[in-house]
Amino acid sequence: MVIFIILAILAVTAFLIIHNYISKLNIVKDGSYKIIKDIGEDDDLTDEPDSSQEEIDKLNSDIQNNIDSQGIMSNKNVINILLIGTDSREDDTRGRSDSMILVSINKNTKKIIMTSFLRDMYVAIPGFDNTRLNHSYAYGGPPLLMQTLEQNFKVKIDKYVMVNFFSFVKVIDSIGGIDIDVTDEEVSYVNLYLELVNSLEGRPYGTGNLTTGGKTHMDGCQALAYSRIRYLGTDFGRSERQRKVLEKVFEKAEGLSLSKLDDLLDVILPLTTTNIQESEIFNLLFHAPSYLKYERVQCRVPQDGTYNGLRVRRMAVLGVDFNANINYLRDNIYPEQ
Repeated sequence: MVIFIILAILAVTAFLIIHNYISKLNIVKDGSYKIIKDIGEDDDLTDEPDSSQEEIDKLNSDIQNNIDSQGIMSNKNVINILLIGTDSREDDTRGRSDSMILVSINKNTKKIIMTSFLRDMYVAIPGFDNTRLNHSYAYGGPPLLMQTLEQNFKVKIDKYVMVNFFSFVKVIDSIGGIDIDVTDEEVSYVNLYLELVNSLEGRPYGTGNLTTGGKTHMDGCQALAYSRIRYLGTDFGRSERQRKVLEKVFEKAEGLSLSKLDDLLDVILPLTTTNIQESEIFNLLFHAPSYLKYERVQCRVPQDGTYNGLRVRRMAVLGVDFNANINYLRDNIYPEQ
């Protein structure tokens, strides 16, 4: 009886501690996001003429044929959680989803597959005209973005976790920064993006500017500027940088002491919005020690050789070979199927 009472006290204590952390999260229901019809124009529209009408018609036809095709892939031993990084500002409550990384936890293969979906892919968005992928979040928030990815790429998405890019600065700083290998070519672009980040964070002009490439210890603002570079390697390069930053955060978090981990959670949780409910979070936390030992694999959609660049309504977009990329997702996320 004494042992039972002690175990019960320990269990209740653990529950209360975990509940205290979970209560700091912004847990929402999917129905809390309204549809917005007018999201304004992108700030990077091209002055180049649109692609030929024949090319655009074929692209729209391919999209429709894909929507009408095969069903959505799923597996009870795979958990798919979409990480969403938004570019919203204080005066813009939604913005666009500039980073979309699907984290797939495969309990059979004991792998965590992190798949970036490039924002400029031209896709079907339920209830709207075909357009860039990142518009779906602006129109309908995470639920519409999840539905868009499911319908176009046939992969079941269970839940999402969302963080604002500028909140991510605090996360990087809370773990003492991260080490990134920066190329000489990337240095000037990091400094260029730092101008905007410093302005938004209230830091003096020139703060944190890099002088040379190589292994660089970055604070939150520098890491954000690095991950936002788009005009070097286009969106492909940016998605690779974002995955690299995320991997470095994982590595740093794994080595934190309990007190430092507590400090990190105090920073991260209030900045995070998710539709993972409390009972589901308890289940994930219960299995977290095992998941952290899984091999991490980085992927990207679209794959090389499975897309072509087009211009539609002044937007530079990626026309995607959906069959090739759906098969790529199946091979990596559901290799047993």
